[in-house]
Amino acid sequence: MYLVYLGESGNTGNSINDPNQPHHVHVGLLVHEGQSTSMSGEFNALCRRHFGSPPGEPGTPSALRPADVYQGRGPFAGWPPSRRHELIQDCLAIMIRRETPLIAAYVDKSHFARARSGGGIAPTFWQTPSELVISRFLFALNMFMDELNMSRLNQEQVMQASWPVNDFALMVAANRKSVKPRFMTDFLRSEQGSDSSAVLENLCYVGREQSVGTQLANICAYFARRWLQSPSASHPYFEALRDGKVIQVIYPVQL
Repeated sequence: MYLVYLGESGNTGNSINDPNQPHHVHVGLLVHEGQSTSMSGEFNALCRRHFGSPPGEPGTPSALRPADVYQGRGPFAGWPPSRRHELIQDCLAIMIRRETPLIAAYVDKSHFARARSGGGIAPTFWQTPSELVISRFLFALNMFMDELNMSRLNQEQVMQASWPVNDFALMVAANRKSVKPRFMTDFLRSEQGSDSSAVLENLCYVGREQSVGTQLANICAYFARRWLQSPSASHPYFEALRDGKVIQVIYPVQL
């Protein structure tokens, strides 16, 4: 089974008119259950190396917020850029060494706002950008899992009318974020989700502080959003994730 740790960036709450965060991004980091323990161990070792103690202990942030690390805010206000750069690189290396696949979906919030005001979206259907992006993300995840399961079939199994599902995906979302249980229910009832067989229908919610995968997914979402905002500029962290075979697909929501 794969644990799909959800991360997001660009969530500005009720306001969808923010020129500093024009995109709302959701990502899913697919960590095989056999890799989750070693990944957590590497992250704890990383924290000891950079902070002198494991996460949550005095002197160590309870969770890494990517904007704070990148911009030198909060607990990283006194860190020089080189030290913050090393911390980010070490976080990315955990995923790059494993080639941990990541799926991303996003929407331009200005397009979302125009579609709602112009009647392109039924006002009572998509209430928030997150609701719309998660629907697209689940569609992409469903296709990814289908391809993954098919790649592991032998010729005889491929010729059968029904294919066995060898790997399932369980979505893990952070508490107090914008992913709601009804998003999954709505997707499974939709035409796109009606044939979903490998994506489990239940969402698992965890505290960001207790989930290494969620913190790493949030880092990926943050740098994906920065790249979307200015794709022609240099984005070494996003490029490292892409070239390291972590970022596999990025799906836009078309309105």
